[in-house]
Amino acid sequence: MIILLISYLIFLVGFFAYSAAGIYHLWRFGYVGDLTKPAILIYVFASLAVIILTLIGMIFRPWPATL
Repeated sequence: MIILLISYLIFLVGFFAYSAAGIYHLWRFGYVGDLTKPAILIYVFASLAVIILTLIGMIFRPWPATL
């Protein structure tokens, strides 16, 4: 199960990098007066909610001692 946890952490690092690049480009090249700032906030809060829920689920899951 440690392989799944490590792969999840690697996925999170990639997700953070990809999200940071997307948010930067939306902030830098988004339309003035458009809903870019609310879209960024919705994306960040939705992403954080999913990440927190998955971390809580992994913390409270009974992991077996051996693979």
